[in-house]
Parts: sequence; C-alpha cells; structure tokens
Amino acid sequence: MPLGDAPMAVLAAALRASSVVIRYTRAKIVTVPGSECLWWRGAVSGRGHGRFYVGTVVAVDPGESGRDLCVIAHRFGYALIYGPAALNTVPVLGHGCNNPLCQRIGPGHVKASSHAGNRRAYLAAAVLGREPAGGSPGGSGQVHAVT
Repeated sequence: MPLGDAPMAVLAAALRASSVVIRYTRAKIVTVPGSECLWWRGAVSGRGHGRFYVGTVVAVDPGESGRDLCVIAHRFGYALIYGPAALNTVPVLGHGCNNPLCQRIGPGHVKASSHAGNRRAYLAAAVLGREPAGGSPGGSGQVHAVT
C-alpha cells in the first residue's frame, strides 16, 4: 500500500537524518558467519520481518495526537538506496535469499517484486527445500534470535 503524503514526509526526513540511518545500519544489522545476508536484530513483526521506527506523523486535526510510523525494515533499506518515492512504485520487496530478516538490497537478496511474483518465488523455494525455518511465510517458528 503506498504511503500517503504525511508518512512519506516523515520517511524522507528519517532518511536524511544521520542519527536514524546510523541506528538502522549500525545498531540493528549484523553479519552472521556463513551467511551472505545482512541480518536484522531489532523488532520483528508477527510475519517475521524487521520493524523499524522512523518517526511520528503529525496529527492533522487539533486535539489529536500524532501516530508513530514504523516501516518494514528492509523497505527502509530499499528507500536508503533508491529514495523514498521508489517505495510507492514497488508493492512488494521479495527476498531472493528467502530470509525475511535480510537487509541486503540487491540481486539474490531483497529486490523489487509483486505479490504474485513473491508468492511464486516462495513456492518454488519451498519445492526445492529452501523455505524459511518454520515453514510458511509468517508461520510461527520462522524467526531465530540473532545477537
């Protein structure tokens, strides 16, 4: 789902803020021996993807409070490379590595996809025995602690 104007402005500001970028790259991403992936070690959604807080969307109406804006972590990484507007042109980012915690943007890892393309890639990987630990996407047990 495309980001609206207010969330997009918050995301764009976060991408320009060195403190936010450093928090994403240095504090939340680790390498794991034997893996080409860049592993997320921050908050994780129920579907197994990293969650990253980028800021607060200011309330439009007086008396309302703003709302926190969290994005899927690898989408923040994609926006770091391609710019925030690119996210609204890419409905899905697929994990060629089949690791929902991977933050490496590029061939074989996180890349632009579609819902149908992402599902086809997942099913093909499952047939070849490369499905994520725990089975189906979003299935319980697919997230392992990375410290």
